[in-house]
Amino acid sequence: MGNVEDHPEYHLLTQSNSLSTSIDSEIVLVHKFIRDHYSVRFPELETLITNPLEYAKVVAILGNGPMDSENIKSLQLSTNNPLGVTLKSVLDGPSLMIVTVEATTSKGQAMPQDQLQRVVQACEMVIALDRGKRILTEYVQSRMNIFAPNLTSLIGSLTAAQLLNQAGGLTGLSKTPACNLPAWGHKKQNSTALATNVGIRQQGFIFQSDVIRSIPSDLRKQAIKMFANKIVMCARSDCFHQFRDGSEGERLKDMCLDRLDKLQQKPLNKGARALPAPDEKLSRKRGGRRARKAKEATAMTDLRKAQNRMGFNKEEKEVGYGTGDSTKGLGMIGARDDGRLRATQIDQRTRAKLSAKSKGWGGASSLASGSASSLRGFSGSGAGNLSLAGSKGLRTSGVGTTVGSMAGTVSSLAFTPMQGLELVDPKVQAELSRKRKADEDRWFKGGTFTQVSDGFKKPPLPPSKKVDTGATKSAT
Repeated sequence: MGNVEDHPEYHLLTQSNSLSTSIDSEIVLVHKFIRDHYSVRFPELETLITNPLEYAKVVAILGNGPMDSENIKSLQLSTNNPLGVTLKSVLDGPSLMIVTVEATTSKGQAMPQDQLQRVVQACEMVIALDRGKRILTEYVQSRMNIFAPNLTSLIGSLTAAQLLNQAGGLTGLSKTPACNLPAWGHKKQNSTALATNVGIRQQGFIFQSDVIRSIPSDLRKQAIKMFANKIVMCARSDCFHQFRDGSEGERLKDMCLDRLDKLQQKPLNKGARALPAPDEKLSRKRGGRRARKAKEATAMTDLRKAQNRMGFNKEEKEVGYGTGDSTKGLGMIGARDDGRLRATQIDQRTRAKLSAKSKGWGGASSLASGSASSLRGFSGSGAGNLSLAGSKGLRTSGVGTTVGSMAGTVSSLAFTPMQGLELVDPKVQAELSRKRKADEDRWFKGGTFTQVSDGFKKPPLPPSKKVDTGATKSAT
């Protein structure tokens, strides 16, 4: 009853744990003394055996005797040494073989007898310190089940005692944040030097516990975080005398181990997933007048279709475009030598549309026939000839156009001295003659020097140029 920290035996446990920590420090110091002095006899031994207790036992057994192969083999089963144990009982098989081989090739020298005696006493001191530490640890482990049953059930009696000693009691441990616990008891290792590829940085009391050691290395980092949270919960339960049988610690421990087991399980095989159904259906398009007009705006015109066609056994006409010497083929644009009098019917929905200010180079007839274009320099048959004929007053209806009647008979025949038989429109020819006569009267009829009737007419002199004849004679 009451506070656990007020019990006198609890203070004894705390002091025992502190004494165990002090013993560890003393063992390290004595081990350093042994290494420094025995390196004269066997300098390679400190790199072969790193455990202080095993190193002290091997040094006490080997001593200052000869290190040839026969003596080393005899020491493996001999008990004639200060410890009274064999070398084979101290080291395992691989370590024993390595020590035997290195001892036969070592370049060490024999030690003085007094110095050897001090080294053997230091080895016996290490063994005695280790024995006292073991006794204290067993006592602490046996009494931790009474003062912290849940914490002992969760993490073990040794680790629980170390954590209580570091925190200063159950009350201090219950108030400590769980994130601080993994760093407790961590010692900076000089062997790693500047290595940064260490899997777990904080290898403290929790990492050294038997529970964490039994977990695979790839899950230890997660396990330390899980157990750190549960340690604080168990410390609070023990501080308030709850679950005195340790059932809460067992439950939390089983929870953590079950969670770690699930993390180690392989994911269930869900089987191969079926491929999605192919999207073969066409998406629905908008219908109606607006959609039809949109299609017509981007449809290929008849002029482009004619450009894409090629006449059989005929050379394709080309025109220049752009700033360079590039050319563009015209295909069958303007080809009208197929024996047909009627022009190709132009689809008004897809024909090239020109503005009112830019009627093209073909005039009204070429717009009607669908052959208006911005192409320049094309002077072949077809639309070019029709526009040329229209400019000369020739009737173009019926000769491959759609203006007027399409019968091909609305025309007049006229004989010309240059081209022979032509189709002539009398009205257009009369209009052109009238315009030409008006231009001639405008530029040539009003001239002064070009109108000669009864001879050359001398124009009169202006008043400023006239000279008085009487005054001229008197002067002479």
